[in-house]
Amino acid sequence: MNTSTAGNYSFQSKGTTDIYGYLYNKTFTPNNTSLNFITQDDDSGDGTNFKFNANMFAFQSAVLVVTTYSVSRTAAFKVIIDGPARVSCGPYVSMPLAITCRTSTPNNTAACSAPIITLMPGSSSLEKPLQFRRSQDFYINANINRSCVTSLGAVSNWAISICNTECRSPISIHHSIIRTVNELYVPAKTLEYGIYELKLTVTMVEFPILSTSVASYIKINPSGITAVLVPLGTSMITHGHEQTLTLDPGTYSKDPDSDVFNATQWNYTYYCRIYGSPNSSESWIPIDHNETLRHSSSCFSNQSSDVKPWYYRSNESRSSITILAYSLATNQTYQFMVTMDHIHNTSLQATGYALVIVENNRSQVIAIGCVISTMCSHNLEFQDINPSTQVALFSRPVNKSASLINITWNVYYVLTNSSTNVQNWTLFTHTVGKYRDTWFFGNNTSNFTASKQLFQEHPNITLWRFEVIYTFKQEISLSALNFKIKKPPQPGNWSIAPPNGTTSTKFILSCEDQPDIDEIKDYSFFAWTAGLRERLMLGVTTAQTFEVLLPVGDRNPSSVIVIVQVRDKLNCITETNTTAVSVTSEYTHITSFIDIIKTTSNNNGIAIHMNPLVQLLENSNPDVIAQVVTTVSQVFNQLNTEIIESAVKIGIPAETVSVSSLGSRTINASSESPSDSTLIQYMQQLNNHATAREYLMKKINNSQIITSDNFLLQASSLAQLTQATNQLTRSTCLIASSKCLALALALKDMNNTISFEDTQMAADHIMQCATNVLSAINMPLQQRGKALDIDLADTTAKVDKAAVDLESNWADINLLNNKDKLIYERNIYEQNLIANTIANQANETMVAITTALKVHLNIHQSITVNTTAVFASWETALKTSLFNKTIQPFDSAKIHLPLTLNSNLSDSEVVSLRFVMQPLALASATHSQVNTSMSTMISFSVLDSNGTEIPIVTDDEHPIEIIIPRDPNFIIPPMILHNVTKMYAPTQQFHFQTFNITQSNENLTVSLHFEMRPRNPSLNYLLILKFDGQPHLNSTIKNIDDWSLLCSSNMSEDGIHKYFINNNRSAAHQLVHFGLRELNQTEPCWQNLSTIPVYDAPFNFSSDYELRIYTSACYYLDSNNNWQSDGILVGSKTNHYQTQCFSTHLSTFTGSYANAVNLIIESSVVPANDTIDIVYMNTLHSSNDCANDSNAFILAISK
Repeated sequence: MNTSTAGNYSFQSKGTTDIYGYLYNKTFTPNNTSLNFITQDDDSGDGTNFKFNANMFAFQSAVLVVTTYSVSRTAAFKVIIDGPARVSCGPYVSMPLAITCRTSTPNNTAACSAPIITLMPGSSSLEKPLQFRRSQDFYINANINRSCVTSLGAVSNWAISICNTECRSPISIHHSIIRTVNELYVPAKTLEYGIYELKLTVTMVEFPILSTSVASYIKINPSGITAVLVPLGTSMITHGHEQTLTLDPGTYSKDPDSDVFNATQWNYTYYCRIYGSPNSSESWIPIDHNETLRHSSSCFSNQSSDVKPWYYRSNESRSSITILAYSLATNQTYQFMVTMDHIHNTSLQATGYALVIVENNRSQVIAIGCVISTMCSHNLEFQDINPSTQVALFSRPVNKSASLINITWNVYYVLTNSSTNVQNWTLFTHTVGKYRDTWFFGNNTSNFTASKQLFQEHPNITLWRFEVIYTFKQEISLSALNFKIKKPPQPGNWSIAPPNGTTSTKFILSCEDQPDIDEIKDYSFFAWTAGLRERLMLGVTTAQTFEVLLPVGDRNPSSVIVIVQVRDKLNCITETNTTAVSVTSEYTHITSFIDIIKTTSNNNGIAIHMNPLVQLLENSNPDVIAQVVTTVSQVFNQLNTEIIESAVKIGIPAETVSVSSLGSRTINASSESPSDSTLIQYMQQLNNHATAREYLMKKINNSQIITSDNFLLQASSLAQLTQATNQLTRSTCLIASSKCLALALALKDMNNTISFEDTQMAADHIMQCATNVLSAINMPLQQRGKALDIDLADTTAKVDKAAVDLESNWADINLLNNKDKLIYERNIYEQNLIANTIANQANETMVAITTALKVHLNIHQSITVNTTAVFASWETALKTSLFNKTIQPFDSAKIHLPLTLNSNLSDSEVVSLRFVMQPLALASATHSQVNTSMSTMISFSVLDSNGTEIPIVTDDEHPIEIIIPRDPNFIIPPMILHNVTKMYAPTQQFHFQTFNITQSNENLTVSLHFEMRPRNPSLNYLLILKFDGQPHLNSTIKNIDDWSLLCSSNMSEDGIHKYFINNNRSAAHQLVHFGLRELNQTEPCWQNLSTIPVYDAPFNFSSDYELRIYTSACYYLDSNNNWQSDGILVGSKTNHYQTQCFSTHLSTFTGSYANAVNLIIESSVVPANDTIDIVYMNTLHSSNDCANDSNAFILAISK
């Protein structure tokens, strides 16, 4: 019998004789009746018939065995089976029986099938296994297709068996190998040499009988040792004539398959010849050959005695050889060679070389090696080098050195190979001057870097030598490392089909005629189209076919080009482009995806599994998941831009629904107020996309971080997924922040193995992700974004479930009777908690990225991340380069250091510089009243070699200048018209107004900005002011704090008189009183007048004017994520678009803007028409930036 649907089935017999029923899974074995046994019954039916129930799986095969009580008795009988679906029945053996299967009405029409598994790399067998070196990490990826309406849940399990003629010997799996995921990652040196079966079994959770297994066969091969005569495999060293020379391949050789090289397992044969001699092309003669001393090309032909000029470490082990002092001639270059073969397997061989220059003076051995070892590969006399990345070298004296005076690096090249195998090296003369600090970095340090431009600009040069000269007090030592340019792999002929499709189309990339296929490591794929600032990573494969989902750009349809990056086993890269294809956004599947996710989040329905995007996310490998996330996020991001622009056009302020990208422009706003239906529609779209993004975030979070390509792909997807910061829930933010941190830590751990370019690309994506999340979590706290339904629902559930804790810092006894306000306060509390967590994670992420990049940066070398989400730069420099240094990522942003700085650094000490600009300032951790919501955030740090921040301090006379831009969508409050021509006060020389500058936190200070635009621009004015009291100025009394002449000749281009009071002067004051007087034609206005003019006549205004007074501030972030203003001065270049700050220390900085609150005028003023006149003034301001909304008015009272 076979079932089609899972469920509980009843089995009952109908017959005239006493019969038993036994149920078995799949097969029945008479000789072993316990095998596959499920259940049995005797007389539960009616005393003679059996009756029992059993839970069956979908598509389960079972055998029902029926027997009679008496062996000799047979009779006809019926079997009635009831269950949720029809059961197919048939005789298992030929017997005189009648079987009836009756089916009840099904209560579940679900249908599922067994998983279909495709492993990548492609097909393999025991006879033709996939080949891997033991020193090589590798992974087997699985694409799993599952079809099931009720649930796509499945369990994956890998088993590893070692194979001989068969694979029946399971091995214990190393703890570093995770067996329960779709992709099996095997770290280097985990498996011993041999052939293995890697079997993946995938079982459906709800229907365990639906299970599929598939295997891949691999062979682990020896990697081959690297024979090294001198430390680090240095190509050339200098040596003193009076010194013994030891060549020690037993110590310095490397076995990549083992942590330690076993010198006792090898035989060693040493050779020597005079390098560059006429006979140097002759055959090598072993050093211990009988003819060596007498041969003309021998290194020791000048020896007069029969004493051997060398000795081995021991007769049993010749793993090192020592050349005695005075055995080698001075001013001569010798080439030594060692050949090594394995004592048990002579097919395993290695050869190593070293050049030794013998000098009269003593000389130390200077070892040279590659900073990124995977970017250099030993190839006999040379190191193979990848021309698509930079060469970063380090050097060090092998022994304790004397006083070092100087280090100098030189670069040499050979145009053609010599037929005599001796290269004539030519000095590359541009290591200083023209290309210093552009192509070459660290010319006079122990580390030296040559950028890839050196190789790309000289493609005909294949041999390069990098030489370092150490000058000590008593000696000079020279060493060199020789490189051979590795020819990039041929890209093959890549094609893509179909020529057009949608964002849901599976495009097939395929390659024909790939040359040197055995040397290819993998293929990486990137998409580029108009509207993308950078290309998007699509995935990596070792196969020559690849399925991809393609994104769209800013046009629909978009012309998309796929870039194929071919990488060989030495990490050398070639790129080729496919023919452009046309891609259109598939809104049907996207809309269905949003609707299903929204519905599922509400009622846990099962329709979710029918959506093709969901099936891809549930069924596929991490590459496909990342592609889906990238593609869907691209569409979401486009829609979000359109939604925001539409919302702004109908009256929703842009500053309340979005944070502007760096370098973006103002969105044209509407003067109309939005309707309730408009707001509801906007919030509905916002919440639908937020729900879908959270679902996508959870899916990509489950992907393992395995290889550098793997985390590059995930980082790229996360940057796209988090781009719409107004659509990220708290859960999305927290998951994304944790994932970004994990990626940054993985990047730090891999920093010694991946290239400069890959590290930079990863840093770019991770920084975007971390900054997006930081902005998103702070948007509601800064009133720059709306609270999302998912977050409010979470908050409401917490409020409903738990009693209000009166002692917590969010609860208030007065809120108990106002649930809406309680939910609002609790939601802010929850947001703030997670914001603090994410801020700390963002700092950790920044530290990890800085550590990873530091490995690749030499002195005066820098890396820049310049995106719309974040601008960041890292540079390695000397302290002296800090003096008068300016960093200006955009025209409106800048940080400038003075000529004098105080620190504990010496002038020659190397430091790391880090500059970061982000689009939104953090909300203060304690919600102090700082109005930073419309400001960007800038930080600058100086770090020591351990990554610890170094305090940099200046004085008030030489401060650090910071220009901090505001959000371009900041709405500048309009100026208020003052109808002063109708006012008359016979005893008043000035018209007075008072403004409140009280700060809720007395430790925070603000500057004050006075702006006045007269209707008649040719008029001049006298302005006086006093803090915390009304000013007085006439011939008998002078009680003012400051004054200024507002002359028409000095008016700004926009026709506004401006007056500025910095925060030092306003500190500790609560009110500022302004007095304004119009000057007549007999009262001159000289801007450079040093003595204040005094007038006794009453004021008289011939023209009305408009007035706007606002405060601004500069803040730095303390260790508790609170904003502080001590030690910072607001500069006079502060305006509506930027804040100018002067600081005496480095930190993270932001700016502030708020309208000053206008209070009641304190003087009695009689209107010119002698009537009572009350003028109400509403102090308009941005609702995001002003902490107090107040109506103010001027009251004119007749005497």
